[in-house]
Amino acid sequence: MSWQILILISVVLYSISVLLQRVLLKENESRPVAYAMFFQFLTGIVLGIVGFLFADMSLPSNFSDLFWNLILMVILYGFSNIFIFRSLKQIEASKFSIMFATRAFFTVLASSFLLKEFLTGTQFLGALLIFSGVVLVNLKSSKLSLDKGSLLALLAALTFGSANTNDRFLLGSFNIYPYITIAFIAPSLLIAAVYPKELKHIKILLDKRILKKTLLLSVLYAFNAVAFYAALQKSDNSSQVASVNLTSVIATVVLAVIFLKERDNLPKKVIGAILSFIGLLLFV
Repeated sequence: MSWQILILISVVLYSISVLLQRVLLKENESRPVAYAMFFQFLTGIVLGIVGFLFADMSLPSNFSDLFWNLILMVILYGFSNIFIFRSLKQIEASKFSIMFATRAFFTVLASSFLLKEFLTGTQFLGALLIFSGVVLVNLKSSKLSLDKGSLLALLAALTFGSANTNDRFLLGSFNIYPYITIAFIAPSLLIAAVYPKELKHIKILLDKRILKKTLLLSVLYAFNAVAFYAALQKSDNSSQVASVNLTSVIATVVLAVIFLKERDNLPKKVIGAILSFIGLLLFV
């Protein structure tokens, strides 16, 4: 299966997942940090089970050259997920998706420095269009308004985009399933270590109604992750994969308008999404 088809599968599953996350996190009793660690751990368990049943779960024979990159992976994904779930608690799924689109720029930037995958002039123009979409979505009247939820989405994009570059290096030594199982479970343990008081709030998520939705979300997100990382491993350029993956911006905005009735500032969201989409095409 080509990396382009894998990315298409990832885009569809990711867009549906963002909407489900928004539905769950809108509930007043939900705790973003507790939800982040619980969701990460549950998704990792799903991936581990599927991996042990159907895939090769063998690990690299030598971890010495990978140690610091693994530590970096845990830190980047741990904090990225905290930022993601806190942002989705505060802003609409459509707005979050457009803000989070900047992760492609951060992936390209990190890849330029670490993997020598340098930006071209066209890619710089693409980055400018993506940021223009972000500015438009956050422009209220004549002033740029960057609320806390939007700032958290940008921090999530920074950490997640950097993590994708690190992933490409590690996937040169790892099989897909053991790597992404670790990439979900280890950050959840880091979140628990940083926020131990949040563990008591996980009991809210064990409510039968919430648990069913979270399990469904974990399954969808798990297969989204498999498709994305498989594409990342097959492609010759991590920047290209991360950029094409941003077609989820358009899909999420459309689905949020249809199913979540998120129609405030709809013209700005549509134009912002289109600018981001054109920008990501220039990365390809």
